[in-house]
Amino acid sequence: MRKEAIREILHRLDLERKKILGPRLHELGLTVGEGQGRALLCLLKEGPMTQKELADLCMRDTATVSRNLDKLERAGLLTRENNPESRRSFLICLTKEGEEKARQVRQIFQQLDEQIWGEIPEADMERLYEILARVEKNLELGNDG
Repeated sequence: MRKEAIREILHRLDLERKKILGPRLHELGLTVGEGQGRALLCLLKEGPMTQKELADLCMRDTATVSRNLDKLERAGLLTRENNPESRRSFLICLTKEGEEKARQVRQIFQQLDEQIWGEIPEADMERLYEILARVEKNLELGNDG
């Protein structure tokens, strides 16, 4: 198999994922590709955390996360509360409306997972996971130098 063909299919998969998620997240007032949905899910799953912790979980830089948090806060989906462990940082917390949006995002992502999985046997998906994890590691190693 040609390396270029694999790179192209990975690119097309990302575009298709965005085409599927975009309208669904837009209905919730969120933007695909900015990590807003992932941020809400992380907060729903893990609870209140600092901006740095959230950035790490979302695999985003803190500046990008900061802009997204501003948008989500203006939308009434989260608040920044004083961090009892550090006066220099805030804890990012979901509001009730934010919790509801996060649950809706989780449902959208679960539907996407089902669409991706389709009729592919579990053993094939497990093998695909192993291969993609190795590709990810190769990319991370290439980023270190």
